[in-house]
Amino acid sequence: MASATAGMSRDAAAIAFLAHARSQGIDGALITISGIDGGGPRALGTHMAVLADGRHLGHLSGGCVEPAIAAEVAPLIAAGTDRVMRFGKGSPFIDIRFPCGGGVDLLVHVSPSLELLNEALECLGRREPFALGFDPGQSRASRIADVGAATGWHDGMFVRRYLPRTRLLLAGRGPDFEVMARVAAAAEFDLCLATPDESSALALASLDVPIELLKSPGRTPDLPIDAWTATVLLFHEHEWEHAILAHAGAAGGFYVGALGSVRTHQQRRERLAAMGLPAAQIERIRGPIGLVDRAREPGMLAVSVLAEISAARAQLDRA
Repeated sequence: MASATAGMSRDAAAIAFLAHARSQGIDGALITISGIDGGGPRALGTHMAVLADGRHLGHLSGGCVEPAIAAEVAPLIAAGTDRVMRFGKGSPFIDIRFPCGGGVDLLVHVSPSLELLNEALECLGRREPFALGFDPGQSRASRIADVGAATGWHDGMFVRRYLPRTRLLLAGRGPDFEVMARVAAAAEFDLCLATPDESSALALASLDVPIELLKSPGRTPDLPIDAWTATVLLFHEHEWEHAILAHAGAAGGFYVGALGSVRTHQQRRERLAAMGLPAAQIERIRGPIGLVDRAREPGMLAVSVLAEISAARAQLDRA
């Protein structure tokens, strides 16, 4: 069952794991970090799925206490009652401790409905923001209308907000392109690739992500850009940039950037202005890209640019 969740976001994987089990008549529970006291190994709202037969998926720590948590949750699944349990600091389970010394409250929602799980998966698949509300007093969970509410407790209900994970639309060719694609895949970005180079496409085929083979510099492919998309261009032949940058600049992604020096970027801006691209759209295009100045090695460039994108995404989510 776990292999069926490969490539999914961690949120989607835990929900899909439960949905598949429920469809086969196996009961389970969705565990959510609902409070953090001191140092916490994972973020508020992180999920883990536990089945009645003891199997589990997801991490609420660094991987050291999940089997013990699953064992404590099993009686709740049998009883059919939701509960908030404390693990780590201040917990009655003195044999379950986090190395960081902190404590977490875990909201255990037992027997989530298959309809709700499938609805959540559909929203995640459509990259649509949504929120679930968990009411442990009533042992109920439901989708709620307020997707703007921050993850946390609101009037006795724990609200978990879901936003699409960062999609990286990466276009380019050569070592910089190939290394950044591999690093982004390892970092669990939602990755889409575009390249005019068949050898690069072949080298990255094992990533099992969408790869658009570009045919002509003047033709813009149907690029999947939404509000949670970062577009990065890694071309040394800048004629491949123009149509893609014009499309990305007009789209609603939160980050658009292209490889090159300060001088190269100024020339790029001039070319785009001559093409008639509005100044506001040109201003959205970053260059030089990355947090590390003049990163020329493919690995350093990848880390530098992906860190900059991650910082921009964190700022977007706080807005």
